[in-house]
Amino acid sequence: MDFNSFLTSLGTSFVLFVVLMFLFTWLSRRPGNHVVYYPNRILRGMDPYEGLRASRNPFAWIREALVSTEADVIRMSGVDSAVYFVFLTTVLGILVLSGLVLLPVLLPVAATAHGVMKSSDTTSEGSFNDLDKLSMGHVEQKSARLWAFVIATYWVSFVTYCLLWKAYKHVSDLRAAALMSPDVKNEQFAVVVRDIPPAPEGQTIKEQVDSYFRAIYPDTFYRSMVVTDNKQVNKIYEELEGYRKKLARAEAIYAESKATGNPEGTRPTTKTGFLGLIGEKVDAIEYYDEKIKELIPKLVAEQKVTLKDRQQSAAIIFF
Repeated sequence: MDFNSFLTSLGTSFVLFVVLMFLFTWLSRRPGNHVVYYPNRILRGMDPYEGLRASRNPFAWIREALVSTEADVIRMSGVDSAVYFVFLTTVLGILVLSGLVLLPVLLPVAATAHGVMKSSDTTSEGSFNDLDKLSMGHVEQKSARLWAFVIATYWVSFVTYCLLWKAYKHVSDLRAAALMSPDVKNEQFAVVVRDIPPAPEGQTIKEQVDSYFRAIYPDTFYRSMVVTDNKQVNKIYEELEGYRKKLARAEAIYAESKATGNPEGTRPTTKTGFLGLIGEKVDAIEYYDEKIKELIPKLVAEQKVTLKDRQQSAAIIFF
């Protein structure tokens, strides 16, 4: 890659970053998207912008991330978000500590080398430039300068191991503090059990799981829920919910038509074909109501089949 191509790639990435940041700002300001961008604030009964500047700019999140303490992150988003930030800061620390030592050392070592690169020693299609001279490939074979790159490898490994150990210890402390907190959380009373062996003859998987955990934890075991393959059930349910929404919309249109001076109103119509664009023209309210009545027993029957024949070798245990 030549220097001009590098600058072009860098500029393109920056433009995409700016466009995405402005798109994020525009979407997050729309009231209908508050449940997507501020779910934790809404669940706590807070205003989405409470404690924040009313006029948010695309880079306001950077300032908020820098000034927010770890306790603020845990209070607003939970321990998992704090662990994610620990991961990000650890990666950033590895890059910074490695770069502060490697860039001032390795770049001059490679740039001042007197090696001659051949077309077979690179993947840059035979075009050599100043960027290629900053790589280890510019150092001649069996040169003492190569020891700098060997030592650099050990330095990066040392920094990585130290920061990962520090991050692991910090995350362990966060998890322990969360478990010892007096605040009760739902996830503290449920576990997922996998690879359940086949149930004995005459016994269901649920009965097997219940008897097993009731024998081990007689005082704390509450109930179990066997994981099932709900693919077919979900398909029918989504279709049913779609018709319910269409029925509600059709009824709203019909009610609105009565309020416009026509006491009898105008009943909406639809077509029975693809996307309501082709096929026989029918009364929309009656058509959607019939579809709902057809799907409800079908959904109930499919749920029974799923609970009986599509159980997986996993279960959720509640204490």
